[in-house]
Amino acid sequence: MTIGDQITLEELERDPHPIYARLRDQEPVSWVPAVQLWLVTRYEDVRTVDLSPEIFTAATDPSTLNRTMGVNMLGSEGPGQERIRRIVEPPFRPRDVEERTQGMIPKLAHELIDGFVDRGGCDLFREFADPMSVRSLRFMLGLDEIPWEDLLRWNEGLMPGLANFEADPAKQAPADEASAAMGEAIGRVLDRLEREPDGSVLSWMLHRSGEDAMSRDEIVANTKLMLSGGLQEPRDLIALVVWALGSHPEQLAEVRSDRSLIKPAVEETLRWTGPVGTSTRQTTEAVEVAGTKLEEGALIAAVLSSANRDPSRFFEPDRFDIHRREGAHVAFGVGNHFCLGAWFGRHLARVSLDILLDRLPNLRLDPERPPTISGWEFRAPNSTWVRWDHP
Repeated sequence: MTIGDQITLEELERDPHPIYARLRDQEPVSWVPAVQLWLVTRYEDVRTVDLSPEIFTAATDPSTLNRTMGVNMLGSEGPGQERIRRIVEPPFRPRDVEERTQGMIPKLAHELIDGFVDRGGCDLFREFADPMSVRSLRFMLGLDEIPWEDLLRWNEGLMPGLANFEADPAKQAPADEASAAMGEAIGRVLDRLEREPDGSVLSWMLHRSGEDAMSRDEIVANTKLMLSGGLQEPRDLIALVVWALGSHPEQLAEVRSDRSLIKPAVEETLRWTGPVGTSTRQTTEAVEVAGTKLEEGALIAAVLSSANRDPSRFFEPDRFDIHRREGAHVAFGVGNHFCLGAWFGRHLARVSLDILLDRLPNLRLDPERPPTISGWEFRAPNSTWVRWDHP
């Protein structure tokens, strides 16, 4: 039996990193029946897959993304993908994000902290990271009329469908239900924006014309994509950076006293335990990767989280170190599908961490309520219980 034959979904969900270490060393391209994918685990091979869309296409069949949300730019390739990306990208550039949010992110952070600062402890995941990500993105996209709790609930319903590589009907049914409800709500907002355009991303997409015109289906599917990535990744990144630093108190103390270290702390968290595990691709022709022959049509997961712990690329990669000087990780992917919201997610995490450290003196993990970190496609804590000293 190969290593891949022996891997179970339960093992991957619990902690994939020991499995990835074995695969990188002994079986760098491995068929894993449990997830019905070839896992590509070495840094250089992952980059090759992501940077070669003519051989490794994102327009996979089947596609968990397209099946759950409708055909979208992350599940597409070629001129259609390039057109949507060209339309949607401008509002997510750093200057545009700052202009659209106009101080909303710090204001929201302070408002949320005001709700629990006097208690001396809370679950930051539920009371801060969740509402911080969903409410800021809701504002950015132009979905303020939809209750943020609904958006969060629908997104949680979507996530199992997006990771449903094994095509489990029990996972897909609630994902499809959540997707339909989200689509109806977005449609109602689009009806209003037809009459009353505003400065939101949704209005920007709706009122393109000529070659940049988007159909309703395209807008809805890609809004679901932006909601899914924009709610999950920044939320989990905020929780993960607090957990990573809290698990390394000496580095947390450094960041507390020198805020210029916030940026490298966020980047090291993305490398060490990024929220998104893979890029899914499909071969368009027979190809050889790391000595393994793949037939045309082979479904592949380029494992970003494994590439980020490849010892051929990073020194002592399993060690969390905010002082690394080894260059870029691949937590947001590379190439033409590089994460559209990468800057938004980073910005949200940096601002959040800075304000949390300001407002919550001696912020630290609650030793009596340690989190469970799980997931291989989407990795996150189930909670982030913290304590702080009363001001």
